[in-house]
Amino acid sequence: MPSERKVMLVVGARPQFVKAAALLRRPLSRATWLLVHTGQHYDFELSAAFFEELALPAPAANLGVGSKAAAVQIGEMAAKLGELIAGEEPAAVVVPGDTNSTLAGAIAASCAGVPLAHVEAGMRSYDWAMPEERNRVLTDRLADLKLCPHADAAAALAAEGLGEGVVVTGDVMYEVAAAAYDKLDVATYLTPLGLEPGAYVYATCHRQENTDEPARLAAIVAALNGLPLPVFFPAHPRTAAALAAAGLDDPGDAGNVRLAPPTTYYRSLALVKHAAAVVTDSGGVQREAYLYGVPAVTLRARTEWPETVAAGANELADANAARIGAAVARALARRERRPRLELVGVPEPSERIAQALSDLLLRGLV
Repeated sequence: MPSERKVMLVVGARPQFVKAAALLRRPLSRATWLLVHTGQHYDFELSAAFFEELALPAPAANLGVGSKAAAVQIGEMAAKLGELIAGEEPAAVVVPGDTNSTLAGAIAASCAGVPLAHVEAGMRSYDWAMPEERNRVLTDRLADLKLCPHADAAAALAAEGLGEGVVVTGDVMYEVAAAAYDKLDVATYLTPLGLEPGAYVYATCHRQENTDEPARLAAIVAALNGLPLPVFFPAHPRTAAALAAAGLDDPGDAGNVRLAPPTTYYRSLALVKHAAAVVTDSGGVQREAYLYGVPAVTLRARTEWPETVAAGANELADANAARIGAAVARALARRERRPRLELVGVPEPSERIAQALSDLLLRGLV
């Protein structure tokens, strides 16, 4: 049996690398962190570049699963994580977010009888067509410790009869993005791209519901091409492939969209901070825009971050070209740019999460 207890942190996609950067700097009582990368994001810009930029330690294991159909990917990840858990005998497993890596880690921990903590528990879009919704709902049902970013998430869990083991910690993504805010200067991040602050729209699109439906993707591209400002659009590999397959990757002379390779975390934050508006289907980018006071238009019919919509900072336009254009026009008409960095709170979310995990360990439950 290992002489030192470990808490296994399972990551596999960009938002999880960001959360890991905050979590790993917090010491745990009577245990050390064990970072495991499933390999879900295997492209350099999607994985290794994030590890370098966020100064993350090399993972203790990289399972190298890579891109596959969801059921196959989750199954392979769960099997390999199960073997790793058997060998490492962690005191607990921590899974952040709502990716396939999240659900695979939850299944592996549950099958091994190891206590499970879910970071970002209780988030709900109530859209079962979203793979992410299925992942987070199932993970919450397996989790012993449910770490919620805000009180509404805790209330959602209570409404589902999952009120045990709930701790409201704050949003760890806000913590990392707020710490970076003052470092995101124009000269470093925008000038090399030929962009002027406030004179472009930053666009991201990667969700299956948009990339795998040619009609939706075509409507999104048409809307972006019709905007009154140039659009900077770093394309996720899935999006780039879908654009090429649909013949939408060459805008021609009349095109308004500038496609680019995937960008690094801090450059993405800078692109959000200095944009006139953000158009996205990413939950993370919605939150970053909200934190930075930049108006957002979301390419989905629902969001798991409804507080951004309630505050008037984010508008849901789905993949309807007319609605996207009208929503961006309203976003560009807004003049207020007040960052909401106070949303991080005190103590910081990563500290609250570390304390909740330490309490779990010290109570003798593991």
